[in-house]
Amino acid sequence: MFEQKSLNKKSLNKKIILGLTMIQKYIATLSFILLFALLNILTLAGYSKAEENEGAVVVTNVKETITNLDDAKALVEVLNATRTYQADFKQSVFRDDSVGPDVTTGRFLIHRPNHFKWQTKTDYEQVIIADGDHLWTYDPDLEQVTIQNQNAVLTNSPILLLTSSVEELVKVYDIQRIKNTLDVNELLFLLKPKENSLFESVHILIKNKNITELFLTDALGSKTSVEFSNVIRNEKINVKEFVFETPDGTDVIDSRESF
Repeated sequence: MFEQKSLNKKSLNKKIILGLTMIQKYIATLSFILLFALLNILTLAGYSKAEENEGAVVVTNVKETITNLDDAKALVEVLNATRTYQADFKQSVFRDDSVGPDVTTGRFLIHRPNHFKWQTKTDYEQVIIADGDHLWTYDPDLEQVTIQNQNAVLTNSPILLLTSSVEELVKVYDIQRIKNTLDVNELLFLLKPKENSLFESVHILIKNKNITELFLTDALGSKTSVEFSNVIRNEKINVKEFVFETPDGTDVIDSRESF
């Protein structure tokens, strides 16, 4: 009887936590998958001026659509020079029904082409690890880990249309050039999907060859700013960072056979 009550309480707590954190974790996952994709793609880029508005980035003077593939290839060379990437992040989610942004901080690691780790450190912790074969999503609050086939998950994501070639990319996204850059070392470019997607637009800011901020507007109307600091590029990362060891007592949801 005692064990049954404990299990019921555990199940109820999971439902409460899941309801409270579903949106935040959805956006966090979306932002991270987007970042991972951007470090592995052929991307179009332009120059911009950005200003702050209530803590969020607002891009101004969007006028010119990029048509020069040489410009795109120049930025591709910058991104392709990145083999490993480590940084702290601060994610701010802005919603119309919220007084202030929901702020999450954490750390992420990327080892191209197919390993990454994303871990939040505040409020509701979440760890996402891609080990090259499988995607592990661990929610300590729920005492639950979900395992998925990495290739299937990334292939099915609308965001990963960004893995297309430059020519294919312009067929899927409207790419706009933004003028009046604040710094000659800054690059900011805007992508808008031409068809229905999980997000309406995304701005990617690169400074001194490092991705320093993402600004995402999703299909639900939420706006998410992800700022990166303490960036370390192209230094060796211990392979153990991309190995997930399931803690005792964790529920395992194995979805690898569902794709």
